[in-house]
Amino acid sequence: MHLSCGSGLRMKDPSPLSSSQLDLLKESSYLGMGHATSALSQLLGHPLSLTVPRVSILPLEEIPGHIGRKEEVVAGLYIKVRGNARGNILILLPRRSVTSIIRMLTGKQTGQGLGLSEEERSVLREVANILASSYLTALSKQLEVHLIPSIPGLAFDMAGAVIDYLLIELAKAGGEAMIIETDFMSLENEISGRLFLFLDSMSMASYLELHPSLVPGPIER
Repeated sequence: MHLSCGSGLRMKDPSPLSSSQLDLLKESSYLGMGHATSALSQLLGHPLSLTVPRVSILPLEEIPGHIGRKEEVVAGLYIKVRGNARGNILILLPRRSVTSIIRMLTGKQTGQGLGLSEEERSVLREVANILASSYLTALSKQLEVHLIPSIPGLAFDMAGAVIDYLLIELAKAGGEAMIIETDFMSLENEISGRLFLFLDSMSMASYLELHPSLVPGPIER
């Protein structure tokens, strides 16, 4: 696992989380993604690198522009997060990465259209399950919080359409969202992806306020 440079925090409105709490989430997310990419690397048999997590708190209407590439065809894998803090995970895999992952895991080529076979969908859901479960397990341990992933949902479409569905879910919790995002890639095998954790910042802030000992101390490595 290799570490690349990433940007810091971008906020439009004041966060209910303190700067130390945000730093804790950022560092814990990096450790969680380290576990997730290691698990996926073992499955694929090739190393993956990742960027430093970036934290943003944005109005919902700015999320499509923030994620970008609305006309790119992607596999969007969507996981609901339940437990002490509520949230959602979105994993975006470009078409080229979908083709590479399916070829590496099944030995088969995908078609060029927007359709995927049930076997291909099953492979991508398993990849999402490995990433999300490993990520949340490590995050739960680091933050001493209970986070439970749902069964992954899958859409193979333009990124804009995938994000529109997510916005409908996010709107149920309010007019803005806290996003922790990380990129992962393997240049050797043309695999890349982005993982977004959309957290309910109010529920996370409430939890961390009840567990102040988590914030000041050094993070376990």
